[in-house]
This record gives sequence, structure tokens and C-alpha cells, in this order.
Amino acid sequence: MRRKTIQVRRPLSWGLAMVAAGFISLAVLPVFSQDVQEGGPVETDFAPYALGRAGEEVAINLDTPWRTDTVTITVNGLIENYGQMEYKVSMEEGDVLLYSWTASDEIYYEMHGHPLYDDGTYGDAMLYRDEKGTESHGFVRAPLEGIHGWYFVNDSFDTPIEIELTLAGTYELEPGIIGQSR
Repeated sequence: MRRKTIQVRRPLSWGLAMVAAGFISLAVLPVFSQDVQEGGPVETDFAPYALGRAGEEVAINLDTPWRTDTVTITVNGLIENYGQMEYKVSMEEGDVLLYSWTASDEIYYEMHGHPLYDDGTYGDAMLYRDEKGTESHGFVRAPLEGIHGWYFVNDSFDTPIEIELTLAGTYELEPGIIGQSR
């Protein structure tokens, strides 16, 4: 009996694809960034930089270490806590938060922040975004020191919605998930 040999070709791994995309973007980036230069050409001990030196706002050192977190949130239906849930992080003014979340079903959300006062209390909210959706991806540069995050509303009667939230940046997780009713 003869055996057939089957070769399975595996697609590029995610990491290899990201490296390839990085090299492609490095090759294309100078074409799109030629107007970014400040001053004339610059030479270091290691290489010449024909496009000059970028402004200080292009590459910024952070005082706080970068962190990442992935959390799963369950927002129950209207029969429990009126279908409401908040998830918050603390940020200093100017801190950066990159976020990506996906939900198992469409959900209403508001992204907002509350300023932190000197006496340790939080003030009225500043709205960043509000809409319905099953996902949202973006970043926030904190316009104020305080707590920032999402208020979710599940308008189904008793069907929970699962949300996977991935965060990266300079922030601190607030202890627990804050359930809130209006």
C-alpha cells in the first residue's frame, strides 16, 4: 500500500506579517514625511539624516511606564442594575490610553472623564464619545487628571453582553468594575 504525502502550507504567522508590514512602512514612510523636517540635514556618529531632525513632539519619553491589560466585562440586561456598567481607569492630564473593545452584541456606550479635585472628589463629566456599536478602537490623550472610561448600557431585558476590552498606555486600573445607576 502506497501512502500519499500531503504538504500543508501554513500562512505567514501574525508576527512575521507584522514585521513585513513594518519593513514596508519604513520603506514608504520617508515619502510621506518629507515635510516633517526641522532645519537642514543632520549627521550623527552613526548615520546621516538627509531629512533633518524631527521636532521634540515626534518622539516623547514617558515618565510613567507603558502597560497593557485585557479585561472581560459582562453587562447584564435591564433586570439587573438597569443594564448599566462603568469601567474606569485613572490618568494624569496628558497621559495616553489606546483601547480596543468588541462586544457580543450591539451596545450603547459613552466614553467620558471626570476631573479629580484637590479634596479627592471627582467632578462633573466631560463627554468624549457616545454611540451604539459592537466595537470601538482608538486612543485618548487625557484632557484632565481624573478617571476616564466607558459607561455601557445593555437595552435587552435579560440577555447579557460580553465585552473584551484591551488597553495600552499610561494609566492605572481603578479597583473593580463600578456598577452605576442613573
